[in-house]
Amino acid sequence: MKKSVLILAVLSLSVSCSKVQKVEKNMDSMKAKTEQMSSTTDEMKTTTTVMYQQIRSKETEDTRNKKFIILNSEDEQIGSKIAAAAVYFKSFEFQLWSAQKDFDNKHARDVLILDAVNEFTKRICDVYGKINLKKMSPTNDGKKHNAEQAFYALAATMHMNHHYQEELIDSNAEVQAISFYDIVKSALKKDSDGEAMTDYEEVLVSGMNKEIMIELIKARVDMISALGLKNLTDKRNMTLSQKIKAALFKISGGKLGSIELPETFSKSNEPTKKQTIKYLEAATTAKEFLHYIGVDKELEKTLKSAYSKISLGDANQEQAETKEDSDLKKAQIRSLIDGLIN
Repeated sequence: MKKSVLILAVLSLSVSCSKVQKVEKNMDSMKAKTEQMSSTTDEMKTTTTVMYQQIRSKETEDTRNKKFIILNSEDEQIGSKIAAAAVYFKSFEFQLWSAQKDFDNKHARDVLILDAVNEFTKRICDVYGKINLKKMSPTNDGKKHNAEQAFYALAATMHMNHHYQEELIDSNAEVQAISFYDIVKSALKKDSDGEAMTDYEEVLVSGMNKEIMIELIKARVDMISALGLKNLTDKRNMTLSQKIKAALFKISGGKLGSIELPETFSKSNEPTKKQTIKYLEAATTAKEFLHYIGVDKELEKTLKSAYSKISLGDANQEQAETKEDSDLKKAQIRSLIDGLIN
């Protein structure tokens, strides 16, 4: 009996040891598989990251190429060129920088900005070589002024940012939005103040690039002022006398005649007035920046003549706006115009 019990105990112990060994073997196998899966996951993450960066680069470049075709097209008018230029600036890859520490860190952002600066300076040189600065005007139209219109469109939209930057700022307090216009101004300011610059800032102020960046901001003053003027007037209602004066002004190069446009302020609604103020403020800010870096900017003569004739008659009180609000906006517009033409 004792011998039977002993045999059973030995058998039971053998079975238990066998089960333990089997469990341990299974656990070792699971651990190996887990480690293998972890390695595979890391490889997939790396591959996905690389693919994302490659796709991002390709898609943004394709968009910029398509928009620059529109900018250079003689068949597109200034409105289409401005719309294309806005998307062009929003499509620089640095606009989609994600602030991911593993692959989109600050150094990566600087590299993307350098890429953008190198591309833009090469492309804008081609446009710049086709324009006549002395005869440029935002009021010129037609195919022979195609390069001028492209230059004005780019100048007016340099500040545009992709909405992703705004979303990134909302989710990350340490991140600061930056537009191409911010980059250009920073380079010119540091150059003027004698401060150390980043690699991409040095590119913007090297050789002829500095001249072009300054001329872009000058063009920005004029183009955005022209957009403000468009909100305040309507050339479709010009009288015969006004047309004759305008023709004399253009033929004589501003020595005879004048630009007098029918005003629309008295009939403008509140959103139009607000937008006009934004345009004039943007133009004024650009002019003030030029003054800061030692560059004087006088409003283009056609615009200056037109603005000098603006009287801003009393607003129509049928609009959903109080007289007090209307008078305040009128005073703001008047002050901004005076700053631009003086």
